[in-house]
Amino acid sequence: MNTEPEKKEKVLTEVWGDTVNIKELAISIILGVIFTMCFYLIGRKIFMSMGTIEENLAKGYALFVGIAGCFIAAVISAKSFRPKRLVAELDSTTDIAEVLEYAHMTPEEEGEALTKVGPDVIKELEDLELYGLLALIPEGANNYKPEYRELAGGQSKKDA
Repeated sequence: MNTEPEKKEKVLTEVWGDTVNIKELAISIILGVIFTMCFYLIGRKIFMSMGTIEENLAKGYALFVGIAGCFIAAVISAKSFRPKRLVAELDSTTDIAEVLEYAHMTPEEEGEALTKVGPDVIKELEDLELYGLLALIPEGANNYKPEYRELAGGQSKKDA
């Protein structure tokens, strides 16, 4: 007989590039609908009962109150349900050869791949100071810059 309490496995999915728990997503959606509609209906009742505002304008103001309810529901959901994503940062002591081995790539394959990427990817690698990867770009390629090897500590693709 097992005395340990059974752990329920959380069902995660990706929505708009973020990993979420489906149960928490459903709760957040329900909260959003409830808060938005309640705020809208309360706002509509208040503005319609004023009598000094035209009906169409009162409905428009009620929409703003409903949007405020939506924001409140979003804040409650954000505070209640933390993101499930994992952020991994490479430190400066990370060996590029280990990273490439983990990715099942050779330094030559990575260098060749980096010759084909756009300037936005190169800029991001520069911003992240991943000069060890940038040093793998072969001479003569469009993305090649000699300073990458200097910034990587003289590491060339032969050293990787």
